[in-house]
Amino acid sequence: MFAIETFHTHGSDIDKFIKPVSQFTNNSPDLLLGFATTDTIKYLYNSQPNLIKNTQNCLIISSCLGSSTEKNLSLNEQSISLFSIKDSTGHYGIASCNTTNNLRENAANTVLRAIANAGQTGLAPKMVWCFQVPGNEELVLQGIQDAIGQRIPVFGGSCADNDISAKWCFSDTKNVYQQGFIIAVLYPSVETFGFYSSGYDITNQQGIVTNIEGRLLKTIDNQPAFDVYNQWRKNLGFGQLKAGNILAQSAMTPLSRAFASDDEIPRLLLSHPAIAKNGSLELFSNLHVGDTVYLASGSPEQLIKRADMVVTSLTKLAELHAIKNITGGVIIFCGGCMLSIKEAMHEVKQSIETQLPTIPFIIGFTFGELGTFSDATSKHGNLMISCEIFGDPI
Repeated sequence: MFAIETFHTHGSDIDKFIKPVSQFTNNSPDLLLGFATTDTIKYLYNSQPNLIKNTQNCLIISSCLGSSTEKNLSLNEQSISLFSIKDSTGHYGIASCNTTNNLRENAANTVLRAIANAGQTGLAPKMVWCFQVPGNEELVLQGIQDAIGQRIPVFGGSCADNDISAKWCFSDTKNVYQQGFIIAVLYPSVETFGFYSSGYDITNQQGIVTNIEGRLLKTIDNQPAFDVYNQWRKNLGFGQLKAGNILAQSAMTPLSRAFASDDEIPRLLLSHPAIAKNGSLELFSNLHVGDTVYLASGSPEQLIKRADMVVTSLTKLAELHAIKNITGGVIIFCGGCMLSIKEAMHEVKQSIETQLPTIPFIIGFTFGELGTFSDATSKHGNLMISCEIFGDPI
């Protein structure tokens, strides 16, 4: 038997609203995913550790401003959303790594530990979930793929906080971590697959990365990257930006790489410029010398509609992926995009409810997104949306 349930609670007094969590976890779920505000996670584990003692496979991820289920969306107050899987014939395992050293090697070892914890040593999972603190997400993804290959879908994102003050965190059943990553491997008895999208448009403003150090983009076409970026914005009628924190102003005009696909629709992988200084752009994801980058363009209307678009695409593709009845969904929605359309997030939630009537789902707001394109390649990007669904096999 396979069953999904969700739970949401919020309020100003954590001590009061957190207590019903224990009632939800009393059924000893085989896998428990949670999205919560940072203070809620720390309170849950430091003051009320017994509330989640009934599940061995638990991962709770900090989410920007709040989170959502099909029952409730909460922003701007303390909250937690939970997504529970009961699966008597499936297998699930979790392993975490609390370090930023040797990330690629540690990620390979950690996913293998998760597989061993699931009792499935030597067998590839159907899906991998990975959540980490922001920074070097690509190395973690590479490590996972070193261990299990590049064809297993990887889904997840980067922990978030409310104000980009590095208070992000994640937790398992034992501890709260502010560095490293956590991996879950899924061998469900039902089918599962996902969809990954930007929801932005590609423009004709493009250039070649000619100098980059880590995530500090110094030059495009041998010109100062910030100057080029501002010129591209000007060419499309956007205002010029001043040096400093440009995270909010750049949300509708990120940089992008375009990946070809069978249907000739480019798959855009976005990089969000965060800080402009000394002619350079500090990004939230990795680029490399020789990459062709484009200016991408979005609008609040596109961001509001894209969740509906992604879920609609998933429901149309479900039968092709041997799914007869959708039984649940997990949606990773970029925290930066959420902040840009915060007042319209109830509209976003309602559009997902329309596509998934009476079906449980959870939404987390991350500062980086992991997902798998239609060609089965998993990538890390910014300002993206990723959705995974579960369903009865045909």
